[in-house]
Amino acid sequence: MQPKGGPRLLITDREGALYLERARIHVEGGRIVYHITDDEHRREYNIPHVNLAVLFIGQGTSITQDAMRLLGEEGVYFAVTGTGGTPLHVGGLTAYTATRHFRGLLPIYLDEALSLRAAKIVMNDRTQRMRTIGGTLAKRWLSLRDTTALSAICKSFDDRLASVATIQELLGVEGQFSKACYKFFATSSGLSKPEDFRREAGAGDPPKGAPKDAFSIVNRMIDHGNYLAYGMAGSALWALGIPPHMSIFHGKTRAGGLVFDLADSFKDALVLPIAFAAARNRKEEDPEKIFRGRLITAFDDSKILSEAIATTERMIACGPESIRAGGHSDA
Repeated sequence: MQPKGGPRLLITDREGALYLERARIHVEGGRIVYHITDDEHRREYNIPHVNLAVLFIGQGTSITQDAMRLLGEEGVYFAVTGTGGTPLHVGGLTAYTATRHFRGLLPIYLDEALSLRAAKIVMNDRTQRMRTIGGTLAKRWLSLRDTTALSAICKSFDDRLASVATIQELLGVEGQFSKACYKFFATSSGLSKPEDFRREAGAGDPPKGAPKDAFSIVNRMIDHGNYLAYGMAGSALWALGIPPHMSIFHGKTRAGGLVFDLADSFKDALVLPIAFAAARNRKEEDPEKIFRGRLITAFDDSKILSEAIATTERMIACGPESIRAGGHSDA
């Protein structure tokens, strides 16, 4: 159960995320700490759980029940993830979360026309963030000077989106947008011809001793980055008291579909430029660790939790109340 006054900090006022692997997390003197044993040396660090929004744990990590209780009391979202694995997200009991956002989204979930309007809100935010965040990260990590082509891809998608009449049609147009973004970043990375890259979700790690192919690394990084993005989206929904299965356009019966919906509004803008940049440096000892550190920093720099919550608010604002107030039928 949460403490009487609830978490001490709003989720939007906290640091975004912390990722730990091969660590032991426990409580010591009322503090959550973790230690990592390296050869014969043991190093111990504090976890600032009052000021933390999401805790990701990776391979080889354990956590005690007391530590989980303190995380739950402060409203920290807990996500288990790993290379090629399926993320497991855990939120503490939210019995005292206000129901305003849930009630606002419910009629949108139940109505196909409203779902389409909400889906267009997500897609509009997606292209806007690709122009701004994606373009900035491409300049930083891929050394691009000009992202005009990326802006043109976004504009073309926005133009087609305006005339989309069904969710199925939207998914088809969205798939073309994704392919265009993959091609842009493949070209911008300078790794090889853009048509050589194919997105293969869930491919996992290559066999031990196999050469580090650039695009297999990109696929692994995108998988891992998407899992982290889902954790951020799940945290935003959890903080608002919205069940993650109330999908708007990723299939009404898909488990956690709303997490995927919301993550679509920002994940490609952050994950793709950093993933392709990681593949350029594939000779480094641990490109995945470098990728993960850059991505989590980008989450914080871009205030992704606040952005995800803002997208959710805009989705709810296109509901039946806006129609009664004279809103348009198209997003």
